[in-house]
Order: sequence, then C-alpha cells, then structure tokens
Amino acid sequence: QTDPAKAVITLQPPWVNVFQEENVNLWCEGPHLPGNTSTQWFLNGTAIQTLTPRHRIAAASVNDNGEYRCQTGFSVPSDPVQLEVHRDWLLLQVSSRVITEGEPLTLRCHGWNNKLVYNVLFYQNGKVLKYFIQNSEFTILKTNLSHNGIYHCSGMGKQRFESAGVPITVKGLQIQTPVWFHVLFYLAVGMLFLVDTIFHVIIYKELPRKKKWNLEISLDSGHEKRVNSYPSKERYLEE
Repeated sequence: QTDPAKAVITLQPPWVNVFQEENVNLWCEGPHLPGNTSTQWFLNGTAIQTLTPRHRIAAASVNDNGEYRCQTGFSVPSDPVQLEVHRDWLLLQVSSRVITEGEPLTLRCHGWNNKLVYNVLFYQNGKVLKYFIQNSEFTILKTNLSHNGIYHCSGMGKQRFESAGVPITVKGLQIQTPVWFHVLFYLAVGMLFLVDTIFHVIIYKELPRKKKWNLEISLDSGHEKRVNSYPSKERYLEE
C-alpha cells in the first residue's frame, strides 16, 4: 500500500534511462501546505534549486545522472528514482527497474536521435521475448516473479545494433495480516494465560487439602491395622 504522506515522482516521458540531449520532466506529487506549492528536490542527497512541482531537464547530460527525490510541505521524502543518461546507438528504455509483483512494466527499444529501427527483438536473460517489424514498445500488464532478469533489445538500422542489458527486479507481494487476525490472536493468548493462571491457583489451593486428606487416610489405615491385630493375639493366648 502507498503511504499517503509520501511524495511520489513520475517521469515524462516515463523512462528511467534516456539518451544524451533528450528532455526529461520529473513531477512531484504530495500533500502541500495551504496556499504553498513549493517543492524541494534532491539529486544524490543534495538539494537543487528547483522549488516547483516540476523539475525539467533540458538536453540531458551525464551530469544529470543520479538518484532523485522530492518532498512537499506535508510529505515525507519520496522513494528514489534513478535516472541514467546514455550515449549509444540503441537503448532499451524501461519504465522502472524495480517493481512489485502485479505492477506493469513497459519496455521500448529506442534508436539514437529517434532513428527508425526495424526487425526489433526484445530479450529476457538472452532468450527472445518479443518481435516487432519496426521499433516499438510493449507492456507486460501484470508482472510476476518470472519476469526478473536482464533485458535487452536488438534491431536493424544501417546495420544490426544491440542495446546494453538492463536488470529488472520484481519484488514479491508482502501479504499484510488483517487487523482482526492480530486482535483474535492476542485474545486467544490472553484467554490461554487466564485459564492457565486459574488452573495453577486451583492446584495451589487444593494441594494442602489433598495432603491433609492423605494424612487422615494414612492414620485411619494404621488404626485399623492395630484393631485387627488384637483378636489374633487373644486367640493365640487361648490356645
């Protein structure tokens, strides 16, 4: 579940890896103070000058590489977004490198300077995943743990190009235990403790009584033995 007090960064275009000279917009969404939309942006832990909900990167360069966070007036800092700026002929762009099971993942095989790329192949862990006649993008609508791996693409321009690999991590869902389960669990533990306490109190109270009862039985048994022995003694004397 998303923390409503945490700011969230979205990218436009939605890729976390871009070519040099391309433009990127980062948007920060989060609760603001009334009448105050100021936003604090951070790059690699250092505050940057942008104080608006949008941080614009025009003609991206290697200096724009890094981990971005943002924070609004009433929010806690956002999760980091790692932006990578590349210089190559072909780039596999991804919407996110780390996603949670069930979330979508979009991939795009992107040519330098928006050049057309044909006969595009997408790969996962070295195996062909998808084929397109012309450069395109596709979305895995509902990811699962089998989508973990290294992705790359290849395609034809003036010659055949191949992108670098991009690691994708799909995290398993964390099943949250309902509140009522915790309530029932602690009630059950409390009842067991109560029953155990009552049981020990009863035993503690009954123990002296039981000892006294056993002593009385022992004394009574000894008296009967003495009484029963007298007739035999008299009989012996008569003989």
